[in-house]
Amino acid sequence: MSGKLATAGVLLAGLAVGAASGWYTLQHGMVQGDTYSGWSGSKVTGSVDADPWTRARVAVSGLLALNKSQAIYFSRNTDDSGARLREDCRYRVTGGAMPARWWSITVYAADNYLPLNDDDALSFDQTEAQPTGKAEWTGILSPKQPDGEPWASTNKAGDYDITLRLYQPTPQAQQDYDAIPMPKVTKLDCGGAA
Repeated sequence: MSGKLATAGVLLAGLAVGAASGWYTLQHGMVQGDTYSGWSGSKVTGSVDADPWTRARVAVSGLLALNKSQAIYFSRNTDDSGARLREDCRYRVTGGAMPARWWSITVYAADNYLPLNDDDALSFDQTEAQPTGKAEWTGILSPKQPDGEPWASTNKAGDYDITLRLYQPTPQAQQDYDAIPMPKVTKLDCGGAA
């Protein structure tokens, strides 16, 4: 009798731990995994080696993850100072040459979906963000369109995440995420201050 109770207790404890870890994973969206200069990413996203928690995050977020030879994904929900990305703030995103054939940065609202606005600007990519004289590209995250700069609208995004996608990354980038020159995210102002 005591053996059956012990077995039942172990099963219940296992179910509780599994449910708690699953709930925690799903509550934190895609901003999980290893951290690379403020961006989070997993080397197994989109692969057969992905664990059940990674697969659950991908399914819930609707990422439709590809194998890392086709695309690498990184997400973040803070600026470079560590403050949460907020709809009422403006941020400048800057970066250098990315080790991929094409890249984009997309805004996701707190519910892991695209913000529900009519701005038709939920991301910017390398075709819009061209390098400046310093060989860096820049883009703006803000609720209102800036003049003459690549823009991703945060209108109706609340506290949001951004996702960096590197399509057809170089073999070195696929092997060594630490070697990827991750874009910087700098807060410009909040609450409409300019």
